[in-house]
Amino acid sequence: MEDRKRVEIEYYDKKAEELLKNKEIIKSGDFEGFNPNLLSSFKFCYKILGERCKNKIVLDYGCGNGVHSAFLIKMGAEKVIGIDLSEPSLEIAKIRMRQEGVENKTEFLAMDCEKMDFPDSSFDVVFDGGTFSSIDLNKAYPELSRVLKSDGVLIGIETFGHNPFTNLKRRINKLIGKRTG
Repeated sequence: MEDRKRVEIEYYDKKAEELLKNKEIIKSGDFEGFNPNLLSSFKFCYKILGERCKNKIVLDYGCGNGVHSAFLIKMGAEKVIGIDLSEPSLEIAKIRMRQEGVENKTEFLAMDCEKMDFPDSSFDVVFDGGTFSSIDLNKAYPELSRVLKSDGVLIGIETFGHNPFTNLKRRINKLIGKRTG
């Protein structure tokens, strides 16, 4: 396994294991307490998702602790499958879905976003809530194209490092141990 992936897994495993050990499951937001519902960009993205998810099979790509998964179900998705490399994060996602009452419509799998085990044309919608900035896009794009149905859509929200304020926040968070490089 590549070092960059190993570092990501170690970081998110540690964060998730701390929460699991302390029985503190985040009700909303990610490990850093970021709640996507507070930003207009996510509200806009969620509006588009709401229009596209109804009765669809959705891949929550790099789902982490399931911060977006329940929303996707509540917007009418038939099923949401979340994938991530951090197994403890996936445990938190499962707990969150039980708390939200949507566990029967969700599934979480330990899987590499750059090399997915799904059959071709498996998903109507793929949602990326911030994973692209952490992966090798040259490996990810062909895989996304392969698992997405021919009439499917990829909906994502990413900064890709274009925003100077986001870049500053990322550098600060890296220095204080709140994110990986």
